[in-house]
Amino acid sequence: MLLRNPALTASLLSATTKKLCNHRCSTPAALMASSGVACSLLVLCGKSLAENETAKAIKTSSTLKLPEDEKLSLVLHSEMDNSVMQGFFQVHSYMDSLSTNQFGRLLIWSPDLNSTHDIVSHNFCELPIGTVSIADVQTKGRGRSKNVWESPLGCLMFSFTMQMEDGRVVPLVQYVVSLAMTEAIKDICDKNGLPSIDVRIKWPNDLYLNGCKVGGILCTSTYKSKKFNVSAGFQTLEELYIKTWLHSGQRVVVQEKNEDKVIEHVVTIQGLTSSGYLLAVGDDNHMCELHPDGNSFDFFKGLVRRKLQ
Repeated sequence: MLLRNPALTASLLSATTKKLCNHRCSTPAALMASSGVACSLLVLCGKSLAENETAKAIKTSSTLKLPEDEKLSLVLHSEMDNSVMQGFFQVHSYMDSLSTNQFGRLLIWSPDLNSTHDIVSHNFCELPIGTVSIADVQTKGRGRSKNVWESPLGCLMFSFTMQMEDGRVVPLVQYVVSLAMTEAIKDICDKNGLPSIDVRIKWPNDLYLNGCKVGGILCTSTYKSKKFNVSAGFQTLEELYIKTWLHSGQRVVVQEKNEDKVIEHVVTIQGLTSSGYLLAVGDDNHMCELHPDGNSFDFFKGLVRRKLQ
């Protein structure tokens, strides 16, 4: 399971840490210049012989694409000059640390990319389930409501593919990934003798440290052949998730329009409903489910209440 054995996330964190420690004066632009192309460079690498053969097939087919027909240059990691790779994401360290059976075994790395999410979402049918896309620098990361995020060198940006048949649990994926990130950070600190970093979850998909946002998770899905292209059961993880998030006992004001009036309800957050939304109780002891309206940058400034039986 992704959370209980957060090897994928821990591998990414480990490789990024080593990348920063080894960083010299190299730049993503310099590496791209060494490839002799003026376009996005994608480096393909597999964990095993089978995944490396898949990487070769992807390179040979040249079927990967990006929005607006942005040009791509595909290179196998085995073809790269190790001296050129100094100061960038340490692919070898990542692969050596990886112990998963599916996730992350095929890696697509780029020194500078608009969005890792675009790589996996626009090429889902061309990539094995569990493929991971990583970038050292990301210039047009995708956020909620089409917000764009710039992520400089030193951030950990990655996207991966999943596939599941039960659409009811698709909204829960973001919770599992958020929790996996916090657990992986704790694991890395513990294994390296570092002070614990108290990263917390802000519902539904943000990671916070000392009151500042330090990360976010975006999940999108498509439906094809009775499967959702996005496996995880969340029920057994809910207790751990609640311990990690910021909202237990938080009181929020929910505004509802009734004809020409705006009525405010004060409710206390209790946890999550079975559908993954916020479970809250009002001062009248009635339970309700809180949904974001999708219009506000802050989820807690646009909650919609639905009474529960």
